[in-house]
Amino acid sequence: MHNGTPTGSPSLVFVQGYVGQAISFAANSSQVVTTSYIPLANTSFSVDAWIYPTGLTNILHQSICGICPAKVNDQCLHMTLRHTGSYYSLYFGLYGDDVNSNTAVLANNWEHAAFVFEATTRTLFIYRNGILLATGATSSVLKVTSGSFQIGNLPYLESTFNTFQGYIDELSVSGRVKSACEILEQATLAARFSFDGSSPLVDLGPNTVSSLASNYSLVSGRTLQAISFMGTSSSFFQASGFLALGIANQPFSISLWVQPQLLAGTIMHVSTNSSGTGFCAPFIGFASNGSLIVQLMTNTSYAAISYSSLSLTDFTHIVQTWSSTNGLRLYINNVLVGSIAATTYQTVSSWINYVTLGSCLNGCVSCSAVPGNQVLPGSFAGAIDDFRVYSREVTASDVCTLFAYS
Repeated sequence: MHNGTPTGSPSLVFVQGYVGQAISFAANSSQVVTTSYIPLANTSFSVDAWIYPTGLTNILHQSICGICPAKVNDQCLHMTLRHTGSYYSLYFGLYGDDVNSNTAVLANNWEHAAFVFEATTRTLFIYRNGILLATGATSSVLKVTSGSFQIGNLPYLESTFNTFQGYIDELSVSGRVKSACEILEQATLAARFSFDGSSPLVDLGPNTVSSLASNYSLVSGRTLQAISFMGTSSSFFQASGFLALGIANQPFSISLWVQPQLLAGTIMHVSTNSSGTGFCAPFIGFASNGSLIVQLMTNTSYAAISYSSLSLTDFTHIVQTWSSTNGLRLYINNVLVGSIAATTYQTVSSWINYVTLGSCLNGCVSCSAVPGNQVLPGSFAGAIDDFRVYSREVTASDVCTLFAYS
């Protein structure tokens, strides 16, 4: 366990983060969070964090974290945003053995940054939002055997200010190489609820999203257990903190298994208030004729896809995806059954969203009034299993994996 100690001026403050709270740094300050030495010398390791730069102003570096007691080759571990020409990019090095991602990081956006060092091959890897951007070879492993692990500021890296400007959240250090698929899941799996075991409402994803449920039961699912709803307004499941669905034009995917008792009601509802109101939209549900509807709000109206052959006797796998490139897509049991052009995804600029399964709560009327809505509002009676939300458009290959193994 390595507990951090904040120091410097002005005092550090906490703000709404990617998940829960994040720590806020100012570039022209001496702010830093310090822990005891973390033994990363002579070994492989992985470091990752969510970052939100609110400005890009430093002359050379905006430090994310590292161990740098002195500027000595292979003894100054640093992970930063480095000023590279006209932009700032993720940068990773041991000092003298460094790699630059050479890809611009924009201000006022949450980005997942991952830095991996493989000691056997002496290779550095930089990932952004789960995608490998750059690799580089080093002449040595990390040799630094003392000094504090520092977050937000590496005072010995440069004589000028190199404090991070913005927010850092969910920073973790692992004494092993994280695989590419593990980093992709960590960066893009917003939440996963399997509804299994003795704690069926616990998020099994990397973000530990909060959840609650009311008037539900647990029944036999597609695998193990599923959550079952009664078809009343008081029977629902709700998770909060879905930043992945709260960013306009951010690609997303929703995956779940459904076994309805009736072809009616709202299966999934998104809102900025826990009551189901505010900026809100029914994403998945049924039309008045019993057809399954998946939809999203564009700048002016809903774009929707319908499917008319949903089973009442078996669990059906539903995957809804959206990106500006491919628009809205619907997969049923690993088959692409519908696609519609939709170049925009409209939401509210909020870092907190509530996702409700089984009901639209108090938002049934107001949230369904936007032109183009095809979901007939109401409560859902039936079972849902293995519910997942991703902050990316999953591929057809991903859909196949979810269908076969979830």
